[in-house]
Amino acid sequence: MASGMAQLLSEKDIDLLMELQYNFQLTPDPIGDAARSVGLSPEKAVERLKELAKAGIVKRIGFYYNYRAQGKTAALVAFAAGERYRELANLFRGDPDVTHNYLRNHPVYNVWIVIKRPTREELLRAVDEAARKVDVKDWIALFSRKTYKLSVKYDLREGISRSGRYWRVEEKPPKLEDLGVDPLLPRLVRVLHLNLNPYSHAAERLGISVDEVLSQVKLLLDKGVLMDPGLALDGHKAGFTENAMVVMEPEGGGEETCVRAAELPYSTHVVLRESYPPGAWRHICYFMVHATSKERINMVLEEAKAKCRPRDAMAIFSLEDLKPGYIR
Repeated sequence: MASGMAQLLSEKDIDLLMELQYNFQLTPDPIGDAARSVGLSPEKAVERLKELAKAGIVKRIGFYYNYRAQGKTAALVAFAAGERYRELANLFRGDPDVTHNYLRNHPVYNVWIVIKRPTREELLRAVDEAARKVDVKDWIALFSRKTYKLSVKYDLREGISRSGRYWRVEEKPPKLEDLGVDPLLPRLVRVLHLNLNPYSHAAERLGISVDEVLSQVKLLLDKGVLMDPGLALDGHKAGFTENAMVVMEPEGGGEETCVRAAELPYSTHVVLRESYPPGAWRHICYFMVHATSKERINMVLEEAKAKCRPRDAMAIFSLEDLKPGYIR
């Protein structure tokens, strides 16, 4: 079990949280199914999940909504903010389309955000306006060329991130109207209620049955509109006090490097990026890893070097979450 969790999480807690992360069932009662599989009563499981949610360890149960299906573009943006990093971070604090905002230990670029906008031009304009407001003169935007993997799960026994089974990413998901699905549905199932009938709220809002909700959820999951179902934990509060971006300068275009990175069980995101301004950043293959110690992450870095065979690679560690509590 990961260090720091022993006083908060019992063995049964860990059994339940692992089951809901890695074996989440697409049934009307996934919490009850998980509880029974680990020898807990469904009612006790719901009560405990609510306690862990209040403690901040459980963030949500639900689905990731593929931003591409929402008609948005995304970039990882790095700012050389120096001592003005908190002023810069505060500009993005209330922006729902800034989903990550971290202070990191790169010697030049110390603030890293993930920002989404309808177009590349709008995204660059928003970044430039923020930089000008706090007099940050150097920044780079790393747009997503292709996402190879997205699955943020935490192995509570091994103390390191390990992706789930729904980790592949559809780059061109269909539009909801083409599938005959109400556009409200993926938003309603992004965060499910912690009870033994978690889809009932969506069913009531949409005026359909729970079975119909589930049928449409399965369709959206199959088409890549919805992704990575199950329990989402706050890694830091669950004892995963270290996380790092592993960034690699590939030989060639980067596709093969990213494919190999996606095969690493510990990588939670794998993205091939392109920089703006062009050529400003050579380490265009990127993945995240989370662990209970820097040593574990450095071991993954060495494994990535051996398996992915990049020209160069480094781990850029997070120092502070500048947008804590955001449900991603």
